[in-house]
Amino acid sequence: MMTTKPEEAMTFGELLELISQQQRRLNVLEIAFSYLSFSLDEKANQLLIHNLLLEAQNQNRDAIMQKYFSQLANEMANRINPIVPPAVPEQE
Repeated sequence: MMTTKPEEAMTFGELLELISQQQRRLNVLEIAFSYLSFSLDEKANQLLIHNLLLEAQNQNRDAIMQKYFSQLANEMANRINPIVPPAVPEQE
């Protein structure tokens, strides 16, 4: 809801609903973007991760944004190179 007149201000409930809708839309975008790594070759994935890590160090971004870039880079790196736990020896 976009208002141009103060008398058309949102109620608190409308604001919460708008925030909820935006969170769902953002969640869809995050999930869609995370699947991007499955359609890229290894070199393209590495370049994407590298660029995300550069953004995580970009001083023009605030600390929270840097943290989110770093988390996304780590998540994508784990998707293309999953951490495999060491094998547990079988007991006889």
